[in-house]
Amino acid sequence: MATHEITTDRYSTGTDQVGNERWFDSNLSHDVTTTSALAPSTITDTVEHPIDSQVVVDLQGTRFSEQSHPAFPERSRKPKHWVRWLVIGLALAAISFLGDRYGVPLIREALNTVSTDDAFVTGHVTNVSPRIEGLVTAVYVDEDDHVEPDTLLMSLDREPYEIAVARSEAGLEVAQSQLVEARAQAKAQLTQARGSFFQRKNAQELLRRQVASLHAQVATLRARESSLYLAEVDQQRLAHLARKGSATQSELDQRNNTLDVAGQQVKEAWATIQETRAALGLPLNTKDPLDVPKDLEQQQSTIQAAVSSISSALAQVGIPFSAAELQQNHTYETIVGLDQKEGMDAAINKIVDKAPAVLVAKSSVLQAEKTLDDDRRKLRYTEIRAEVAGHIEDRAVHPGNRVEPGQTLLSIRPRYVWIDANFKETQLDHIHIGLPVKLYVDAYPHRVFQGRVAGFRPGTGLAASLLPPENATGNYVKVVQRLPVRIELAEPNPAETPLFAGLSVVPYVQIKAQPTGPGAGRRLRDHTLASSPDFAAGPVKPSSRIPTNTGARHGEWGH
Repeated sequence: MATHEITTDRYSTGTDQVGNERWFDSNLSHDVTTTSALAPSTITDTVEHPIDSQVVVDLQGTRFSEQSHPAFPERSRKPKHWVRWLVIGLALAAISFLGDRYGVPLIREALNTVSTDDAFVTGHVTNVSPRIEGLVTAVYVDEDDHVEPDTLLMSLDREPYEIAVARSEAGLEVAQSQLVEARAQAKAQLTQARGSFFQRKNAQELLRRQVASLHAQVATLRARESSLYLAEVDQQRLAHLARKGSATQSELDQRNNTLDVAGQQVKEAWATIQETRAALGLPLNTKDPLDVPKDLEQQQSTIQAAVSSISSALAQVGIPFSAAELQQNHTYETIVGLDQKEGMDAAINKIVDKAPAVLVAKSSVLQAEKTLDDDRRKLRYTEIRAEVAGHIEDRAVHPGNRVEPGQTLLSIRPRYVWIDANFKETQLDHIHIGLPVKLYVDAYPHRVFQGRVAGFRPGTGLAASLLPPENATGNYVKVVQRLPVRIELAEPNPAETPLFAGLSVVPYVQIKAQPTGPGAGRRLRDHTLASSPDFAAGPVKPSSRIPTNTGARHGEWGH
C-alpha cells in the first residue's frame, strides 16, 4: 500500500480552512514537503494528483480554490498583439472585397441605370383566314408547330375552281385568236397602203421622167435645128463655090444630103416631143413645147388613184391621212409615222397595236386574261399557306369543315418580339431612343439579353384604358402614371433561350451611355426609323407540292 506524506500550509478562503498537504507516493520520483498545523479533524481526505497540476483541494471536499491564489502563481504570458491586427486586417480585406465585388456595382448601377419590374415580352399575332369559301380536305399543322412563309397549312376542295379555270382558258384562246386575226388585218391594210404609196411614187417618178424626157427632147430639137441651120449654110456656100468651079459636084451632093438629114431629124424631134406631151396628158403645143402645169403630179389620174387607196387603207388602221397635205417629198414612213430606230418590224408592230380593231381584240384578250387570273388565284387559294414565320396556336379547324372568307382558322405567333417596359413618369427624364438596355428575364436567370430603346407610346396606359378617369370631378388623388417604352432586342430572338410573349422582364436602361441608331436622342419617331422584321411573305407563289415539314411536329423554337 502506498504511503503518503502530506504537509499543508494553512490559508484562508472565506469560511473554509484550506491547506496544502505534503504526501509521499512511492510511485513518484520526487516528493513535496510542506508543514501544516491543522487539526487532524480538519483533514478528511487525501488527494493524489500530478505534480504539475495547479489544483487546490478542499480537504473537506467542498470546492476548489481560485487559480489566482498566491499559492498557485500564474505563468507569465506576453500579450500577442499581431493576432489582433491580423484579424482586423482580414476583416478589412473581406469588407473591401465584398464592397468591390457587390457594393460598387450596385451603386454604379443605381447611378447609371433606370429600371422597372413592370415589363413584359410582347409580339404580334397573325390570324389565318381563308380567302375563298370551300370544304376543308386536309390540315397539315397542329398546335405549337413551327412554320416558315409559304408553308402549306391546309387545303380546300379544288374541283369547282379547276372547272372555272378551264372555262376561262377556253375564253382566253378565243380572244387571242381574234387578236391575231385583227393584227393580220391591220398589217394587210398597212401593206396595201404601202403598195399604193409606191404606186403613187412610181407614177410620180414616171411623170417626172416624162417631163425630164420632154425637156431633153426639146433640147434635142434645139440642137437639131442648129444642125439644120449649119447644114443649110454649108450647102449654100458649097453651091456658090460649085458654080464658080471651085467645088466638085460630089461635094455639093454630100452637103445636100447633110441638109436633108438635118431637116428630117428636126421633124423627128418634134414628133417625139408631141408624143411625150400626149403621154403626160398635155395638148400639142408647137410654140412652147415645155408648157407643163405646176400641179401636174397632183392632177395626174394614176397618182390620184394611188392616193385614194392609201387614204382608205390608213383609215382602217387608225392613221389620219389627208391627200391635200401630202407633199411630193413625203415618204411612206413619214405618212404612217414609222420610227425606224428600233427596226421596221418593231415600228410596224407599234402601228398595228394602235389599230382600232386590234385595240378591241386586245381588250377582249385582257378581259379574258383577268378572268383566268382571277380563277387561277381562287384555285391557288385552295392551298392556305403561312404568310409569316412563327408557331401555330389556337387551331380551330378540322377536315370536313366548311369555311368562309374572313373566318379565323388558326393563329401564327412570329418569333419577332419586343419588350414593353412601363416606366414611371418620374423615370422618363433620362430615357431617350437609342440608349442600350440590359434585359433580365425571370425565365433565364443566367443570361442577360441586350436591347435598345426604340420608342415611346404617345399615351400612358391609363389614357388608353377603356374608361379613362374623370379627374375634374370629386376628390383627386395623384397617382404616378406609367408610360410604355418599347425596347427592341439588339440581336435576333435566340433559339436556345427564346423569349415568349408574356414573359416578365426587368430592363436596365443605361442612361449614361451614348444613344445610337435611328432616331438617337429622340423621344418620338417622326417616321419609320427601322424596318420591322415581321413582314408577310405576300401572295403565296403557286406550288403543287407539299413542303417537307408538312405533318411534322416541331418542339424546338427556330427550326
